[in-house]
Amino acid sequence: MNLNAKIKEQIVAILKKEQIKIKADDLEIPPSEEMGDFGLPLFNLSKELKKSPATVAKEIAAKLTVGELIAQVKAVGPYVNFTIDYEKAAQLTIAEILKQKNKYGQSKAGKAQRVMIEFSQPNTHKELHIGHLRNICIGAALVNLYRASGYKVIAANYIGDTGAHVAKTLWYLQNYVNQTDYPAGRRELGEFLGQSYTAAVKKIKENEAYQEQAQELLKKLESGDPELTKLWQQTRQWSLDLFNEVYQELGVEFDVVFYESEEEKQSSKMSALLLKYPFIKKSQGALIADLNEYNLGVLVLLRKDGTALYGIKDLPLAIKKFKKYKISRSIYLIDIRQSQYLKQIFKILQLMGFNKEMIHVPYEFVQLKSGIISSRSGNVITYEEVKEAALNKAIEETQKRHPLWSDIKIKEVSLKIVMAALRFGMLKNSNDKILTFDLESALDTAGFSGPYLQYTVARMNSVLKKAGKQKIKADYKKLQANAEKTLIKDLLAYPEILAAVISSNDPAALSQYLYKLAQDFNAFYHELPVLKAEPEIRSSRLLLLKSINQVINNGMELLGLPVLEEM
Repeated sequence: MNLNAKIKEQIVAILKKEQIKIKADDLEIPPSEEMGDFGLPLFNLSKELKKSPATVAKEIAAKLTVGELIAQVKAVGPYVNFTIDYEKAAQLTIAEILKQKNKYGQSKAGKAQRVMIEFSQPNTHKELHIGHLRNICIGAALVNLYRASGYKVIAANYIGDTGAHVAKTLWYLQNYVNQTDYPAGRRELGEFLGQSYTAAVKKIKENEAYQEQAQELLKKLESGDPELTKLWQQTRQWSLDLFNEVYQELGVEFDVVFYESEEEKQSSKMSALLLKYPFIKKSQGALIADLNEYNLGVLVLLRKDGTALYGIKDLPLAIKKFKKYKISRSIYLIDIRQSQYLKQIFKILQLMGFNKEMIHVPYEFVQLKSGIISSRSGNVITYEEVKEAALNKAIEETQKRHPLWSDIKIKEVSLKIVMAALRFGMLKNSNDKILTFDLESALDTAGFSGPYLQYTVARMNSVLKKAGKQKIKADYKKLQANAEKTLIKDLLAYPEILAAVISSNDPAALSQYLYKLAQDFNAFYHELPVLKAEPEIRSSRLLLLKSINQVINNGMELLGLPVLEEM
């Protein structure tokens, strides 16, 4: 039950009786709680009636009656404002949360539609850095949120295991590294490959002949040269092993994994198919899609030497997703710098008569305080580096707080703190905002962070544990303090927050909601007694606290943040 939506529907119905037709979205939130909980601006209606907005507001407010969940209607300047009946709202909301538990706020909006969400998409032979982490965290959260909204979700990964970057790395390994210098250990091998790629880029910049050698190597690799294929298979597996280790650590799973090398096999068929369309042309030996007519420029599909570019692989893959997996929507989580490219891909498919729902969810890049991350320049902080640095800090702080805990427990708790810090750190900013990553802020248990949510849950758990079982019936009339009303409104809003995330494909709204809910709880906790309150008030506040705890737990689970019983 979405009680917040029901309240808005009641306001709409109250106004309709007086021949005032509005939509729920027309209602606004007043700037202060004293004014009410929802407000209707009357500027447009006042123009029609040729009266001042304040006069119209007074006239309408005088006619309106309260509803089941509306306690008061009043004119405030050019607005008619509505105040919730907090006793009824608290009773219904808390009962619903405690009944639904981890299902509270979820819906069947997806009606079992099949949706594929493609995310992560790392390149083999490169390092996984914290920029990749943002993609993984957003994608994993969207998978959870879509499933919570009734969609049948296929979580997909598309791994770039071939192309120019692979050729450069293999060229470097053949010319500058002895096999005896290969490191031991799965993680070390994966990191070594990324470092080799960065070194290759620097070398190739020094001499144009090196670039030609790398390009020739790419042609040999694509033509199936046995020696190169063996080296490619060996090194590719190093990267895949590292990726899988990281995914396991983050608790991320994929239902299907596509590989660029496999999709490349369809490029010749796709090239032959595309040539029948007038917008596909040969230009200086290359195969291009001329999309100037649609203000989308030109997309090169095959180089003049016949080697394949991304587009010639992405086109057949896009078609395969719908035909093989019977999906109704395909979502691509790819950084904002690829927006033009994806517009080109979608337009080509449309011109081919393939009109399906394909959505690009762009996100801005992650930068360090020192600047933009780039695996080409070597200006990166790898996932492993940031995780280890965070873990060391978390262990140090946990040891200070709990000197009697065993080393095993300290490390287990610290790792969960780190996972919450990293994931929330990647999810707290809207997709369209550049994220400047700061480790100190990410780990701050008093700031806008994952550990702050964990700390808040641990605090509530402690209170509930001390309270024990409740025998006194709650009296929701007692929840009249502003801090309590704020929390009730927060709980009412949760289902709409989940719906908003699906509408925008941006989990930041949920991250920000959970942070506000945690802040509002802590303000309530410091202002009002719980365990030392009078019995009926104590019981009511404990049920409110239990509901808040449940909702924060629910939201953290959807975002993939580990919960801690104690900190």
